[in-house]
Amino acid sequence: MHGSPDRSRLWIRVFAAPIVLAVATITGLLAALLWGTVGQYVAWVTVGAPVLVISWVWVRRRTQKPEHFDRVMRGK
Repeated sequence: MHGSPDRSRLWIRVFAAPIVLAVATITGLLAALLWGTVGQYVAWVTVGAPVLVISWVWVRRRTQKPEHFDRVMRGK
């Protein structure tokens, strides 16, 4: 195996949040179908989670200074 140990864990840093959101969304959709009234409330929370994350990122990017975003994009 080649590369540093940090590079082997890079996929976790990149894909962990989308995987967690996908599992939460699928769980919420199944809960709404299978658990009746309680499942509806679980579904509201879990299916709403991606919307909240997107909103949080959008607001955060709007309030950040442009030079900070450029520095992050260049990796410095």
